[in-house]
Amino acid sequence: MDKDMEKITDRPLLIGLTSKHGNQEWVEKNTRNYLAMLAELGATPVLLSPDEPATLPDGTAYLPDDKGRLSAQVLAHLDGLILSGGGDVHPRYFGAELDGADPESISEARDELEIHLSQQALAQDMPIFGICRGCQVLNVAAGGGMVQDFPDHRSDTNNPVLHEVSLLPHSRLAQIVGGTSLAVNTYHHQGVDAATLAPGMRIAAQATGLDEWLVEAYESPAHRWVVGVQWHPERIFELPDDHRRLWESFLQACAERRARAVH
Repeated sequence: MDKDMEKITDRPLLIGLTSKHGNQEWVEKNTRNYLAMLAELGATPVLLSPDEPATLPDGTAYLPDDKGRLSAQVLAHLDGLILSGGGDVHPRYFGAELDGADPESISEARDELEIHLSQQALAQDMPIFGICRGCQVLNVAAGGGMVQDFPDHRSDTNNPVLHEVSLLPHSRLAQIVGGTSLAVNTYHHQGVDAATLAPGMRIAAQATGLDEWLVEAYESPAHRWVVGVQWHPERIFELPDDHRRLWESFLQACAERRARAVH
């Protein structure tokens, strides 16, 4: 983060991090890489789940309702929002029938939580970082859809497969990374193409070769920092260091939002 921006912030940045569940065992197993990344960069996570209170550092807690939604009031305390990876989004949220989505991996309570918070965060111009499932659910929240199933993009986390994606030269993503190609990991079987991309979003990165139809990343030109990526940049230990710039850029945007609120 920029040194001048660090001086403006009188406390660590508070970053909302979504999760399917909020119990300790689930969090330790499934969100540890996100938590480690935020800790390394000096930010404080606030866990947002559909089944446990969202608790701020001062002890203020927000309870989810019976649908799994959290009050949008929680966003007033946050500087940014991360939509994390996970299971499939129910296709009813984009007006489709089940056609490849895995019913066993769907959590409609999580869908309700993330779609509701995403829409509120977009309306507030809050920095949003959508990662894998988070990329997909953010696209749905913004009015898009998705391709429910396709092969050869879900590798073994114990044996990660990296592949190159092409960054569009004039995209914000290319400016952040400082190039037009990036090696990424791949752990998904759903995604977005040009036809299902939400109105107002623009393609920032595409797959190469036979899968060039796949939108690997998108961004919103109407917001200060809204980016969705299909890969998992929180697994920084298996990726080129260029991915760290994504995290730094996101937190810089969060710090700038904090600074505007202060002034």
